[in-house]
Amino acid sequence: MNNTLKNVAATTAAAAIVLAALPAFASTPAFSLAKPNSGMSVDSFDQQVQVFNRQNVADLLHARSVSVVKFDTAWNDGGDAGKAFDALNASDQSIHLLREALKADPAAMKLLARNHVAVDQVIDIAPTGNGSVQLYIS
Repeated sequence: MNNTLKNVAATTAAAAIVLAALPAFASTPAFSLAKPNSGMSVDSFDQQVQVFNRQNVADLLHARSVSVVKFDTAWNDGGDAGKAFDALNASDQSIHLLREALKADPAAMKLLARNHVAVDQVIDIAPTGNGSVQLYIS
């Protein structure tokens, strides 16, 4: 009888631990397509895209919301679009490192696939605060 109670208590404790962890595993960020001309300032984009920051992958995985920004419609002003294109061209190495970090993270790959984003489309991940990120794609 004593062993039966111990087994029930152990099973109950294990179930409670699993149930407590479920929200962390079950919560995924809400992805939405950003409106055209909603890119960050070009000067900020230039600084952001040229530096690989591994933390951005974690920011994506732990985000509450992800705004998907298409690079070709992120800036309306011709001058800004040209500057952004120049920044993109100067950032091959950091973009490559970001994509490799995403490929190395199974959770990130699942998240992107679930939201129909190919890793080779990813240009940058920019945290915007309050659990939100902008995901720049080509």
